[in-house]
This record gives sequence, structure tokens and C-alpha cells, in this order.
Amino acid sequence: MKDKENIYKMRSFTLIMRGFVFGILIILSSCLSIKPSIVKSGKKLYETFFVGEDGTQYFIKPLEFSNDVNEKLKLDITFRYKNEIKDSAIVNISLLSKEIYKYADGLKIKNDSIDIIIKEMKYMFSERNKKIYNSRFSANVNLFDVEQLFDSNNWILILYKDGRSIKYITPKITKKKIDKLNYEIFAIF
Repeated sequence: MKDKENIYKMRSFTLIMRGFVFGILIILSSCLSIKPSIVKSGKKLYETFFVGEDGTQYFIKPLEFSNDVNEKLKLDITFRYKNEIKDSAIVNISLLSKEIYKYADGLKIKNDSIDIIIKEMKYMFSERNKKIYNSRFSANVNLFDVEQLFDSNNWILILYKDGRSIKYITPKITKKKIDKLNYEIFAIF
């Protein structure tokens, strides 16, 4: 009789433990799959993240520019904003070219409203995809200047390297994106 009671207790204990372990696994898997809360997403143009007392962090996804030899420059911007402009923005550029770039002397971004001159560009990395190199750089820019840049969609970017200047223009699709970003983000500043 005691053997039957012990077997019954063991089975009950085993079932309870299995249920407990299964419940813990469900809770852990649901917690691990939680992503940071995105406040808003602008149709693949940008993402915003709430960062507590620092306000909101904005990530503007890459905007594409082209030059006369069919090379591309992609520019993305990250910054934080809360009630007033008091910080800088991080501007990252990717140069997509048959030539590898491990340094650049500077970059000018201009439009009808402002000229932004970046003299210090930090080289991050280069990688190759078939015959095209992606050379990545980063720089800090005044956030007030970035806001003014979005006032007009006709951007010209000039990359300086070894005494040369390489001009990139704004395609029509990028102009539309700049207008939409200005309307959805910078108009509220």
C-alpha cells in the first residue's frame, strides 16, 4: 500500500514540476521576445525610441544620393530630442563605389538654407559586395544644422578626398523622402 502511495506522490510531484517548468519556459520566452518600444515608424523612413528622461531617439534610415559615374552615397542620421535642440546628431555615410575609401578629407552637405561642412569623418569599416565597396564613415553634426537642412529637399553632397571633390545629387525619390521627414519630424521642433 505504501508503494502505491509513493508512486502516486511521485507522479503528482512529476506532473506539478513539469507544469511549473513549462510555465517558466513560457514566461521566459515571452519576455525574451519583447523588442524595445518603438513609438512611431514612418513607413520605413525612420524609427523613434523613447529613451526616458532624454526624450526620444530618432533614427532616420539611409537616404540615397548619386553622382555622375553611378556611384552611391547613403546617409543616415541618429539624434535625441526633448522639447529643445541641445545636442548633436550622428551622421553616418556609406560610400558605394568601385574604389575603396579608407579616409576622406571632408564632406559638405548643402541646400538653399544651409551649408554643413564636416571636416572630421571617422572611418568605421569597408566591405565588398561583388565589385562594389561599401566604405562607412561617421561624424557629429550640430542638430540645429540638421533641422535647417531638412527645410529644403534639394541637397548637394560634396565629398573631398586627395584634392578631388565628388559631387552627389538628390534623386527625385530621395527629395520626396526628405519632404516627408521634414513634415513628420522636423516640423514639430
